[in-house]
Amino acid sequence: MKKRVTRWIVMMAAVCTMLLFPALTGYAAEGTLMLSDPEGMVGGEIPVTVRIDGGGQPIGDVNVTLSYDTALLEFISGTSVEGGEGTLTLTRSGTGAETEMVFEMLFRGLAEGTAAIRVTDSTAYLFSDETLNLTAGESAVTIGPDDGTGGAAASGEPTERIMGQESIEINGAYYAIYENFSDALIPAGFTRSTVQYAGVEHSAIRQDSSGKVMLFMISGEEDPITVLYNESDSTFIRAERVDVSDSFYIYVLSSADGSGLPEAFYETSLALHGVNFPAWQNMEANDFYLIYALSSGGVEGFYQYDQVDTTYQRYVAPVKTEEPEEEEDSSTLGKVQKIITDNLLILAAAVGVIVLILFIIILVLSVKLGRRNEELENLYVGDDVDEPKLRKKSRSQFVGYDDDDDMQDDEDDYLEDDFEDEYIDDYTDSDDGYYDEYDDEYDDEYDYDDDEEDDIKEYVPGKKSPAGGTQQPPQKDSYDDIDFIDV
Repeated sequence: MKKRVTRWIVMMAAVCTMLLFPALTGYAAEGTLMLSDPEGMVGGEIPVTVRIDGGGQPIGDVNVTLSYDTALLEFISGTSVEGGEGTLTLTRSGTGAETEMVFEMLFRGLAEGTAAIRVTDSTAYLFSDETLNLTAGESAVTIGPDDGTGGAAASGEPTERIMGQESIEINGAYYAIYENFSDALIPAGFTRSTVQYAGVEHSAIRQDSSGKVMLFMISGEEDPITVLYNESDSTFIRAERVDVSDSFYIYVLSSADGSGLPEAFYETSLALHGVNFPAWQNMEANDFYLIYALSSGGVEGFYQYDQVDTTYQRYVAPVKTEEPEEEEDSSTLGKVQKIITDNLLILAAAVGVIVLILFIIILVLSVKLGRRNEELENLYVGDDVDEPKLRKKSRSQFVGYDDDDDMQDDEDDYLEDDFEDEYIDDYTDSDDGYYDEYDDEYDDEYDYDDDEEDDIKEYVPGKKSPAGGTQQPPQKDSYDDIDFIDV
């Protein structure tokens, strides 16, 4: 039983593994490789274009091998193309900005017929290092009979590059004008033309929609570059083509003025095909850059580049709307309001000074009032303490009063005498009660015998006898027998 369970587990794991591998390989991106089908004649130059599309994603490294019929075609030159004798190798590394790569090749027709150019091998990656599967096409080059103009070129010797005599400095390097460039280098929307420079006529291309002039220049054995020529001041600006879609492209220019851009954009540089171009990075959104370019439709200006989606879009700067000026109020109230508004800081400072002065005044008055109250209080309290007490029943203290007050004085003396007599009676009764209670407690504590009390002769004040002696009052048995008379 255990063996069967183990077998089932192993089988299920194997099935899951087999189902997993197709899912993993399905993550590779899909792209296309297309070749043009040009027509030419014997002895004439025939341009061929190879276009690689990354499906809207940035392309990284590309390596493509082509084969062609050497009996009908002769390879002359190409951008980022090497080889010959029937085999060509196209190699380029993307900068993360291109979703499409274009290779230009130039052949010469050797004999009449249809020559095939095939893709024998291709390896491509996206800029994110993800594999890019290319669906390759095939080119059929139709070669017609010689019309008598290409006999000299049919000898098999390659056409030499013809360059102008002027040495022109562009971005620190010196170039010469490429005079005999092929039609394969002419982009859509441009036609072959000529232009005057330094008193000499040179080959050029002119944009149909805008009239802008461009030249091809070469330095040594390197591939030709494209420059924008300004006819008004005879200056050259480096240009680099970026294909945005199958029908739309832009030429990024190396000269631009970003002084009118919003403050959020910071000047920096952006590398395209190994060349640094001025750019302005949005500091509020770091993935967005502004570059100055000329579009295939002839529109020259700033374009916004999204580094994440690798897209380009024409940038329109926000328009600053000026608020209409308010009409000044000529009334008195309006003038006062304007004065207050214009001098708000000064007014606030003045109010602060006034408040400070008022506070100091209130503080000083409070201190003075406190001292005044203290002096008055000391004065009244001193009078109460120093006032002498009235002498009882003495009229000498009233000496100097007017006679009109005699009646009032007599009335006061009468009321005072009555009050004192009543007070003394109350005080005496209170003392008698107190001493009676004290005597009772004392007798209870010491418990004297009645006989001993009888032996004690108390002195009782009495009246004197007529003979000069003292009349003795009748004797009492104890203190309890003493009669007290209220006075």
